[in-house]
Amino acid sequence: MDKSTVYLTKIDKMRENLLLGLEFIGWKDIVKTDSTVFLKPNFTYPYHKKGITTTPELLEEFLYLLKGRARRVIIGESDGGNHSFSADDSFAGHNIPEICKKTGAEYVNLSNMPSLELTERIQGKDVMVRLPNLLLREIDCMISVPVLKVHVMTGVSLSMKNLWGCYPDTMRCLHHKDLDRKLALITKLTKPRLIVIDGSYALDNHGPMYGSPKKTDLLILSNNPVAVDMIGSMIMGIPLHRARHIMVAEGEGLGPTNLRQIKMNDGWEEFRMQFSVRRTFLDRASLLLFKSEFLARLVMDSSMSPLIYGVASHLRNSSEAEVVNDLERYCERKKNDNQ
Repeated sequence: MDKSTVYLTKIDKMRENLLLGLEFIGWKDIVKTDSTVFLKPNFTYPYHKKGITTTPELLEEFLYLLKGRARRVIIGESDGGNHSFSADDSFAGHNIPEICKKTGAEYVNLSNMPSLELTERIQGKDVMVRLPNLLLREIDCMISVPVLKVHVMTGVSLSMKNLWGCYPDTMRCLHHKDLDRKLALITKLTKPRLIVIDGSYALDNHGPMYGSPKKTDLLILSNNPVAVDMIGSMIMGIPLHRARHIMVAEGEGLGPTNLRQIKMNDGWEEFRMQFSVRRTFLDRASLLLFKSEFLARLVMDSSMSPLIYGVASHLRNSSEAEVVNDLERYCERKKNDNQ
C-alpha cells in the first residue's frame, strides 16, 4: 500500500487549491492517461444544499482537471433512499448535465445498471453488499467526493459513508444491519484511490439530510479513505468510537488511523472545530432498524408502513418535518411537471 497522504487547505481559488492538493498526494501515479475513473459525489438530496450535498463548483473544477488527465471520466450516483427521488433528479438539481457537457465527463444512474451481490467475511462476520458491475469491472480508479459532515447514525459521513450511495437499491435502507462492516466491504471492493472532502460548508448537529451548515472553506484531499476519514473526524471533534466503520476498515488493513503513519502538508489542529451529533426521539427509535432487517422491512416496506409513518409524522421535530415536507412538495411538483 502507498504511503497514506492527506492534504489540508483553505479554499481560495478552487482549481488551484485542488491541483496543489492532487499533486501533493501524487495523483498522476494513480490516474494514468489511459485510465477510466469514476467520481462518486454526495447527492443525498435532489438539489444542492450547503453542507449536505457536494458543491457543483467543486465538481466542475475537479472534473475539468480529471478529464485533462484521464481517458474517460464518469460521475455517478444511485437513486435516493426509500424512493424519495431519482439520481437523475439529483443530476439536474446539481447542474450535472451542463457540467459534463462543459468538461467532457459522462454521468450515469447506478440504479439503472447491472449489479452483483457479493459476500465476504469482515471482522469475523459474513456480510453482503450489492454493487454495480461498472464499479467492479470497468473502472481503473474510484474517487469519493463527500461533504464534511456529521451523521446521526454513523458519527460522520465522509469518504467511506459516501460509498453507501453506490449500493444501487433505492431501498438500501433495509440493509443497514452491520452497516459498519458493509461500509468496510464496499471500500475494500471499490478501492477508492482519490478522496476530496468538500468542506466549502460543513454540517453540524445531525446529518445526513439536515443539520446546521457552517461555512468552513476547507478542502481535504487524500489517497486513502481510512486516513482521510480519521482526519475529518478529528477536525470535527467526533471521536472514532462514534464512527465505528473507520475502525472496522482499519482492522481490514484498508488504511491507518495512526497519525505517525500519515504524511500531511500541515498540522490538522489549526483546522479543528467542535461539532456534535444530536439525536432526536425518532433517531433513537430508528437505531432498532440498524440492528434488525425484520424490523426495517416491517417499518419501511410492509402493509404496516403507512400506519407507522402516519404515527411518526406526529413525532417529528421541526427540522425532520421540514425535510419530509420539502421532499413531498418536490415529488408533487415533479409529478405535475410530467403530466
